[in-house]
Amino acid sequence: MTNNLPEGKLNNNLLKKIIEDINNSSSIKPKIGEDAVEINIENYKEILVSSDPITFEADNIGSYLIDVCSNDIYASGGTPKWLIITCLIPINTSFEEIRKNLSKLNKRAKLHDIDIIGGHTEVTSSVNKIIMSGTIIGVYNKHFTKDLKIRPDQDIILGGLAGVEGSKMISTTIKPNSSETKKLDQKSKHLSLSVKEIAKYALEAGQVVKMHDPTEGGIATAIHEITELGEVGCKIQFKKIKFVESFKETCQKLRLNPLGVISSGCLLIISEQENSNKIIEALKKNKISASIIGKTTKKEKGNIININDKLIKLERFDQDEIIKIFKE
Repeated sequence: MTNNLPEGKLNNNLLKKIIEDINNSSSIKPKIGEDAVEINIENYKEILVSSDPITFEADNIGSYLIDVCSNDIYASGGTPKWLIITCLIPINTSFEEIRKNLSKLNKRAKLHDIDIIGGHTEVTSSVNKIIMSGTIIGVYNKHFTKDLKIRPDQDIILGGLAGVEGSKMISTTIKPNSSETKKLDQKSKHLSLSVKEIAKYALEAGQVVKMHDPTEGGIATAIHEITELGEVGCKIQFKKIKFVESFKETCQKLRLNPLGVISSGCLLIISEQENSNKIIEALKKNKISASIIGKTTKKEKGNIININDKLIKLERFDQDEIIKIFKE
């Protein structure tokens, strides 16, 4: 007799066990038989909504989903409040395995004070690994002024270390067979993908103009996205970008451009020059790496990066560099 789940929706008895595992801080909780959830937002003027999937291999896919989804809200100057998840499960998966993954998701959600309020769980032959996707709803942080504009001559700050998520993916995908890979595993193992603390201390320190979470396409693509949003250009100093220790060396061995590797775990922060030092000092006081990595310029100047005293166009990575290691 097999313990694997049959194809289709989880039966109500198993679904009930998963729902019982969810321990929300509010009275809102998913219920069997309800097709939608009601959220009372009368105390908020606006809400923030974002969606993200986890499609790469991940041992802690539930925890990853919480961090990746909540990062979008934190980067938008908000606080995540409610999460709806879709979980697609491959054939020949046991209930114990899926419950374990959803339990990790629930524990991580509790750490962020996020309530899991609904979703869908299904076993399907359309996937060959567990896929989780989340839609997260948040509200604005009281320290964030949402009407500030990106314009030329503002500072671009990097809060946190670049390459955290890429380091974790490289470490779990490639067997440690070099001193660089082993060291990368050691240095990234205990680093968090969450930008909660970075956003919190930056917002409390002064008027942040805008923040952005570097995900697929890495730091370079995130810079392109935020300058495109502000209709500005930029000049970046590569040597000012602080990566996870051994990350650049490992990328070089794997023939990956570190600027284009998925980089959740840090934040790009745009600020007026007079506010930058306050933000950097607040982050460093809380043991978070922070530095000015460049400045915004006029749009017609384009996006430029200084690498070894050579000015070149900043490359954009519409396909993340990390994909290369899965093709080998």
